[in-house]
Amino acid sequence: MSTRRRALFAFVLALGLALFGLLARERDVLGLALPLALFAAVLVTSDALYRPSTLRVARELSASQVYEDEHVDVTLSATNEGEHDVWVSLCDTVPHGITVVLGDPALAGRLREGETVTRTYRVNASRGGHDQRQLLGTTWAPWGLAARDVTFSLQSTLTALPVFESLRGIEIRPRHVHAYAGSIRTGRAGSGLATLGCREYTPGDDIRRINWRASARRDDLIVNLYEQERMTDVNIIVDARAHMHLQIGEVKTFDLVVRGAAAIASHFLRQSNRVGLLVYGDTINWTFPGSGRLQMERLLHALALARPSNRLAFGKLRQIPTRLFAAGSQLVIFSTLGSREDADIPVQLAARGYSVLLIYPNGLGLERAALRPGPHDDLAERVMRLGQQATLSRLARAGATVVDWDLAEPLGVALHHVDRAVRGLRR
Repeated sequence: MSTRRRALFAFVLALGLALFGLLARERDVLGLALPLALFAAVLVTSDALYRPSTLRVARELSASQVYEDEHVDVTLSATNEGEHDVWVSLCDTVPHGITVVLGDPALAGRLREGETVTRTYRVNASRGGHDQRQLLGTTWAPWGLAARDVTFSLQSTLTALPVFESLRGIEIRPRHVHAYAGSIRTGRAGSGLATLGCREYTPGDDIRRINWRASARRDDLIVNLYEQERMTDVNIIVDARAHMHLQIGEVKTFDLVVRGAAAIASHFLRQSNRVGLLVYGDTINWTFPGSGRLQMERLLHALALARPSNRLAFGKLRQIPTRLFAAGSQLVIFSTLGSREDADIPVQLAARGYSVLLIYPNGLGLERAALRPGPHDDLAERVMRLGQQATLSRLARAGATVVDWDLAEPLGVALHHVDRAVRGLRR
């Protein structure tokens, strides 16, 4: 409490005792009011004579951008630039989402003239952007009666990026590809690694493509045909509508979806594709397609700041701005499709020529594990799964590739099951 507040409190208390003593005609009560009034006068005098010393404070972060599972060291420093000693107590403001795991974000003690003291503490941040704007404190006079509350404006931003798994085995066949080399098979003969077929040798063919075994059987030169591999645009759509997500215990399904989107983006960027991101729910948070490590940083930063939203303007998936996506490109949609109208959107996108990969974040396993066992749990779960399977089957028949992702398992497991099923059908 500052000196002025203490003086005001003592004065009000003395005034109250004096009034009570006068009304009750009690000299002892009046005698109690005198020391309080004297103490208030001393506090006011001390505050008027006190000249606080000049302090210079700073906050430094060991890193401004980390992943969720990494720690950051925060260093506070205070320097007495005045002409006399000062007693100081400083406390750093820790915003919601940042947890102190080691040390203390407070600094207190005596600062001599020109002296600098430092304090380091370690924090862990949840996904998102966290701003630390102020440093609160109090300075005392050497005699201890006068005190001043001080506030320092220190702007520090810590961004915690989502962690993600490494995926493999995702095969897509978009209708539109670029002319640059990549990893997407086009079904046309050209330069590539996958064998497309064979044909007879014609003058001008590269002799390195001759299939000597087939040539020996046919008694004629046979050359291998390779499938063209090109790059394409992959646009990831994250359904950020709040009513599409749950919080089951400490697990938030939206955080799992964000991590899955980061894993998909990393996978297709490693394959030399151009990847874009649309977070649909609050505003049109659109990251234009690009490639390379810098694009991955852009996507991770956008996913780190993504939050579920209740905006009515984006209550339905029909508001997705398809004009942002190149014609015939690959769309990867993370959504639970809350209504029949939402379930028609992937069908319409496939009909417009887009290649659609729907990743359905299924939280039934997490919900079942969190609920107390009941007599009708199996029946209720079966009914829910039948409804989900009916919707997903209809989307698969319409031409979309569907991944039923059990959120209790990593995304890579669900993608592996779909890849095995597709390979089995081809055989």
